[in-house]
Amino acid sequence: MRRGALALVPVLLVGAGLAACAHSPPPRTLSVVASWSTDGEGATEEERRRRSEAGPFLAVLDAFMEEHQHKIKVNYQGTRDVSQVLRSGVDRGRPPDVAVLPRLNDLKTYVQSGDLYPLDDVLVPAEQPGLARQLLQLTPPNGTHARVYGLSVAVHAKSLVWYRTDGPAGPTVRRSPATWAELVALTRDIEARGIVPWCLGMGAQPQSGWPGTDWIEDILLHRSGQTVYQRWAAGQQAWSSQEVREAWQAWGALVGAGRSTRTPLLTNFDVAGRGMFGRSPSCLLDHQGSFIVRTYQGSDPDSPPPAVGFFPSPTFGPTAGAPVREISEDVVGMFADSPEARTLIRFLAGEQARQVWRAANGGLAFTLNAQATAAAHPAGLPRRIAQTLTTATLCRDASDMMPAAMTAAFHSAVLQYLDDPALLDSLLTELDIVRSQTREDEWLGLPCLSPPG
Repeated sequence: MRRGALALVPVLLVGAGLAACAHSPPPRTLSVVASWSTDGEGATEEERRRRSEAGPFLAVLDAFMEEHQHKIKVNYQGTRDVSQVLRSGVDRGRPPDVAVLPRLNDLKTYVQSGDLYPLDDVLVPAEQPGLARQLLQLTPPNGTHARVYGLSVAVHAKSLVWYRTDGPAGPTVRRSPATWAELVALTRDIEARGIVPWCLGMGAQPQSGWPGTDWIEDILLHRSGQTVYQRWAAGQQAWSSQEVREAWQAWGALVGAGRSTRTPLLTNFDVAGRGMFGRSPSCLLDHQGSFIVRTYQGSDPDSPPPAVGFFPSPTFGPTAGAPVREISEDVVGMFADSPEARTLIRFLAGEQARQVWRAANGGLAFTLNAQATAAAHPAGLPRRIAQTLTTATLCRDASDMMPAAMTAAFHSAVLQYLDDPALLDSLLTELDIVRSQTREDEWLGLPCLSPPG
């Protein structure tokens, strides 16, 4: 009897296990939308996924799902037009649980409409040292104080000029220009050698023109300083003002606006810079954000880093002042409140997510977290980029903070000016009209960030 009873125990245990599994709740599925494409090259689906633009972020989501196995599943959607996809989902009452927004003003839009959930009780700086710089605070309608609505998960240095270090004649740049005058001199020297200096590409559907807005923003910031830049980004500085006009003119004179600029108008931004790498380079300098390195590197993230160097955008004064850089960010917002969405956002704010992101992107993943020092990145190019972000005042991309109608007009004006600089006066007048017709509460004015210290 005793042996028979014991023999029944495994059977009972198996039956209990099956019963428990039968009643296990299905995993909760979260939908996440971001701008990174999942189209990559490779022989297998896994290879294409890993080599895609979204590869590093997908690695972070994989790590999250592994940590919460059988409980939370994440469905990722990559789209170039996050704003349109998000608007469609919100209007239909089916927004994604979480969206990664490349346009900061979208936060303002959805806070105003009440479609974005605050994160004050999700992300608590006291619980995560260094987190405060990543949090974006806005005041809701009829509110008396600002609340946290966004988490900055990726930051990109934009005030950078790239060049090849192993060109046929050696490095393109042997001494980094310290002033705008020296940058102009370098440009003219390259022209004198019969080479196109700047790798210009304005194409970026559905937002063609933004590479030119980066130029004008960067020049205005370094020429006229933070105060003017922030006033202009917040809609308080006229486009036809002397400071803004001179920024356009400085860009046009440097790159030769109106002179053989038809090709840049038709060339995508992520194609233009590749002209540096041919046996006979078609251009030698590229003004782009730090994200462009992945494009230079090609489709294989395991390939050696490209032989490129960079120098920061120079000052307009006779000597270099305190360093200031333009940046762009990818910011997470919560559009459907649930315990699972909150868990994902907390994970994205943590050190494990940062480590996975860096490892999957060859060290070229950067954050505003005050504890993410340059030393956390591999020596060489990744650490040098990180140093530009940890030692300078950082001012957010102005067109990302402007209302959508203003940004679209800015994009269009850049394309028209590059084609015909004689249109500048009329273009600035039209931009001022758009500015005057935009409600004050649609503008997003965010302060520049001082170096962590």
